[in-house]
Amino acid sequence: MYVAAGKASPSPPLGPALGQRGVNIGLFCKDFNDRTKEIKEGVPIPVRMTINSDRTFNFTTTSPPVSYFLKEAAGIDKGSSKPGKSHN
Repeated sequence: MYVAAGKASPSPPLGPALGQRGVNIGLFCKDFNDRTKEIKEGVPIPVRMTINSDRTFNFTTTSPPVSYFLKEAAGIDKGSSKPGKSHN
C-alpha cells in the first residue's frame, strides 16, 4: 500500500483497511508519521506490513516510486490518461 509521508490518519482508505485486520490504527499512524517526518509531506511511500495473529504489526517503508519523481520534475499532477498514444 502507499501512504503519504507524514499524513497517515485513521480516515479512509487507510483506517478501514487496517481496522478490518484488527490493527491499532492510531499506533500505526503515529509510528509511520514519526518514521517519515524527514520526508517531504505528502510524498507517496510504499509500505509493506506484516500483521501477526496477536494483532501486533511490523512495517517497512521503501523509496517513493520513480513515477512520483518524474511527475514532480515535469511539473504535472498525473500521467497520461492514454498511455502509449501520441498527443499531437
